[in-house]
Amino acid sequence: MSRATLRQLFTVTAALLLAITGAGTSHAASNDIGDWTGTFDGFHESAWASAWGVDTSDGHNWGWEQLQPVSDADSAKGTVLQVSYGQGSGAHSCYESGECPNPGGGQFYTDLNSMGRSDLANAPRLDLRYYVKFDGGFDFGRGGKLPGLYGGAPGSESGGNHDGSAFSTRYMWRNKPSTGAGEVYFYSPTGSGYGDDLGLGDWQWQGDGQWHAVEQQVDRSVGAVTVWLDGRQVSSDAGLSGLDQIPFSGVFFSTFFGGSDNSWGPDHDENAYFADFRLSTQYIGP
Repeated sequence: MSRATLRQLFTVTAALLLAITGAGTSHAASNDIGDWTGTFDGFHESAWASAWGVDTSDGHNWGWEQLQPVSDADSAKGTVLQVSYGQGSGAHSCYESGECPNPGGGQFYTDLNSMGRSDLANAPRLDLRYYVKFDGGFDFGRGGKLPGLYGGAPGSESGGNHDGSAFSTRYMWRNKPSTGAGEVYFYSPTGSGYGDDLGLGDWQWQGDGQWHAVEQQVDRSVGAVTVWLDGRQVSSDAGLSGLDQIPFSGVFFSTFFGGSDNSWGPDHDENAYFADFRLSTQYIGP
């Protein structure tokens, strides 16, 4: 075999290996099966919005004034998202109606297809892991929402517009059975139009000024939602119907006190912090 033939064979073999392993390519620009990681560097700017698949002008997204990127001096997490909740705040509708005295929290939807991640959108199982920190002595009030996954069109996965064509798996904190009781607030495609409380009280959110890793795995193929807190499995629910019919849409970043009236809110202004969002088709861990 001539040197020219050997060189050509080597070149073809190397190209095949590169295609198989993905080495030397940018994962962010790839549609290969793999994890997605989201940071808050350049938050709300066009590059950040593109990386997260967020339409910042969409009317379903709100509360940008309460969402601010800050540097976290207590860890190596870099830029994190500080969310402020005003005294007596509730859902966005409560402030808009004038019943709640202050705004609090915020909301935005990511879109996996806009991010070029149709592989994750169509996966039978998806994990969302992120870190959350509540101020020390955080007043949890009556309850509030935290980010989770969703499927279907924005605005159809929760609340009064829930029409059976979507689902969402946001977390909540509650003041019963104890203050800061955790749960998955599940809007089912086949439900009544109200959220179902999955695993209520199976874990506690901690107002201790420390970072905690929370992870949910939504398995559409078997209708199951599993939760880990700081790497320890704390809750699992199965037999949830309708999930297999609706692909994942992305992360539903939604956090506020409420409920839709001022009875849900804290007695004074509060803050929570979010960092290191990650999506995967398998368990991630802290």
